[in-house]
Amino acid sequence: MTEATEDYQPVAGEDDLQEGSLLGVDVDGQRIVLAKLRGEIYALGAVCTHRGADLSEGVIEGGMIRCPWHHSGFDIKTGEAVKPPARDPEPVYDVKVEDGQIWVSRRPRGT
Repeated sequence: MTEATEDYQPVAGEDDLQEGSLLGVDVDGQRIVLAKLRGEIYALGAVCTHRGADLSEGVIEGGMIRCPWHHSGFDIKTGEAVKPPARDPEPVYDVKVEDGQIWVSRRPRGT
């Protein structure tokens, strides 16, 4: 990896995440949802900002993750709340894949 490994945590094998699916993981005590869309892996906060549902139990619809409880939608790339009732965005984490292992940044972007 080009960045220091202490800034990232290994969370899953690349084969653990199939195209169009979600996977819940923990990074330093934070619940994160991994999503694979068009071959790219994305990582967002997994606790819905509306009522706290686990987004890893939701589904991918187009370019968003849809919450399993009240169907809020979050942009898979930016974390922006794009479908109500949620209004607040999800934090977004950087993802690296190395030697078949998925690594997620320990802190969200912008912090």
